[in-house]
Order: sequence, then C-alpha cells, then structure tokens
Amino acid sequence: MAEKERVFVVDDDVAIRNLLKDFLKVEGYKVADEAGSLKDALEKIKEVSQKGVTVAFVDGSLVPQVDSTKDGERIASELRKEVPGIKIIALSGQKANFGDVNLQKPVSVGELARALEN
Repeated sequence: MAEKERVFVVDDDVAIRNLLKDFLKVEGYKVADEAGSLKDALEKIKEVSQKGVTVAFVDGSLVPQVDSTKDGERIASELRKEVPGIKIIALSGQKANFGDVNLQKPVSVGELARALEN
C-alpha cells in the first residue's frame, strides 16, 4: 500500500493517540510526529512542517493547562501559519469549530475515514 500523507497527531490521551496511529497505519498514512501537550505540540510545529505533514488530528483541550479549552484553536492557528494548506481535523470531547473537519469524541472508524477522504 502506497503512503498517502504524513500526519501529525495531537491528543493528551495516550490511548487515543495510539488508536489514531494504528488506524492511520492501516489506512496507509504515516504518522510523522505526535504530541501530548500544548507545549509539546507548539514546539514540534517547525519540525512537522519540515517533515511534509499535510494533515493534523488536533484535540481541542489538552490537560493539565488551567484553561485548556482553546488549546486546539491555538495549535491549529500556529499549524496554518507554519504549514500552509494543512488540513486540520479537530477531534474533541466538546464541540469544536477550529478544524477543516470537526469531530466530537467518541468517533467511529467510519467518521475518521470520511474526515481523511474529504
């Protein structure tokens, strides 16, 4: 199976990151990098741009920040500045509106596949 695109996965829940990585691998995508915190995600954005990332799954709220409800928006904004044309898939427990596609957890494999295809 040919590699489709390189993906950046940002979620504070290790289990969700691992599930996303497994799903992406099965679907032929390469996970170029991952982050579990706002700080980590922001620090990796330059690296991600150099790795040819075209898609990012971004959680809306990353703990342990005191006010983490805007984390996903901040990460998405920085990614769009550094990686023009990147597709952001928001994957959050609360309703999100910062992605090109906005999914609310829990999501099905079908929803993830459709988000990547669109």
